[in-house]
Amino acid sequence: MLGSDDAATQARKALELALRVGDVLLTAGMSANDVVVEMLRITEAYGLSRVHVDVTFTSIAVTYYAAPTTVPMTLVRTVQPDVLDFTKVRRVQALVQHIHAGGMPLQGAINNLERLRNAPRPYSGWVASAGNAAIAPGVTLLFTVSWQILVITFIAGFAVDRLLAWANARRLPPFFSQLAGAAFITLVATGVSALGAHGADILLSVDPTLIVVGGIVLLFAGMTAVGAMQDAIDQFYVTASARFLKVAMMTGGIVLGIVAGLQVGVALGHPIAVSTHALTLGPVVAQFVGATVISAAFALSAYAGVVTVVLSGLMGALGWAGYLGMATSGFGEVSANAAGALLAACVATIIARRFQTPGFALIAAAILPLVPGLSLFTGLLQAVGTLAQPRNLAASSVTLLQALGVAVGIAGGATLGTYLGRPVKEQLRRIRNLPRPPRRSIPEESKQTGD
Repeated sequence: MLGSDDAATQARKALELALRVGDVLLTAGMSANDVVVEMLRITEAYGLSRVHVDVTFTSIAVTYYAAPTTVPMTLVRTVQPDVLDFTKVRRVQALVQHIHAGGMPLQGAINNLERLRNAPRPYSGWVASAGNAAIAPGVTLLFTVSWQILVITFIAGFAVDRLLAWANARRLPPFFSQLAGAAFITLVATGVSALGAHGADILLSVDPTLIVVGGIVLLFAGMTAVGAMQDAIDQFYVTASARFLKVAMMTGGIVLGIVAGLQVGVALGHPIAVSTHALTLGPVVAQFVGATVISAAFALSAYAGVVTVVLSGLMGALGWAGYLGMATSGFGEVSANAAGALLAACVATIIARRFQTPGFALIAAAILPLVPGLSLFTGLLQAVGTLAQPRNLAASSVTLLQALGVAVGIAGGATLGTYLGRPVKEQLRRIRNLPRPPRRSIPEESKQTGD
């Protein structure tokens, strides 16, 4: 509860605290509904009962009605993009739980939040960059175990990560940074193909398609498609529209970057000599290793703790198991990917509280191996044409529509899994909180000792 020294000042501090917490959570990709719930838990803990929160993706507004006859107090905070830090999110959520339990004075909560926001990250940025780069070889493990491709994709992925960091430091719009990253990846694949064709025997068997596909999934990492779908279901339509538009623009940058890279290769006389037919998956064990690496590497790139990184890897493998189970049973790509996302999201939601890790972070990591990077690249190749096959716009349209269907299926499956997991999680929490029967004590006269 708030103190009695100055109710208006205390109310303002509580609202500012809620706004700053909401800023951290919304920036990290949490759904608008969950952000509102966390903010209201804070205001409720400090005795503010008539509070309205409005989230519009780039800003958060909170209004407090002290009484029906008084002028409402409204505060607005602009949400600025920030480096994804799951450790900070986990600590902030723990702080909110402590506040809601009633065990923290307002000023102490404000001081703790400031300390958490300014705390150093759990490890060096170079470690996070290596984690981001490891996503690309993880993707290639789904299709091949060639060490040459694994090494090339890791080096290319690290270079793309540094390129994106350079662009972000100069406030380059994400559309152009995604375009530059996709073009760079495509040109690397073109260069590898050209070197292999001109006597570099070690690169002769390298499939440039896998280099591009790994880079595409790396660029897709961290996108908020699942959060956008959940916002739409929760009726936060403005926030959902903004997130969907952001995903569309960033995806558009990837598409244009790939097309530009392909066209540059053609102009230089070194087009990527690949087939537009779908690739086949590699050994099953390698597939699960790849899915685990992709999800764990993404969590590592987001400054997650050890527990979150391990759980993310497990959720990635679980999601891939759901996908393979459905695919081998005869279901289509859309249904199989949606099932994998649903399974991973449901389990992640259930275990998140038990391990004190952000549930949306586990879900974002788990669905990354399912991203249709290969379908997207194949569709673009069909639209541009290759040495093996001429341009085929009809086939390209079908392939790109399938990629869009898979993306929607993944987002929908993850959202549904979250909703299915919440009741189970709450029921398990109630069972854990049930009062335990008193332990029966053994009467002194019945106790016996050995000789």
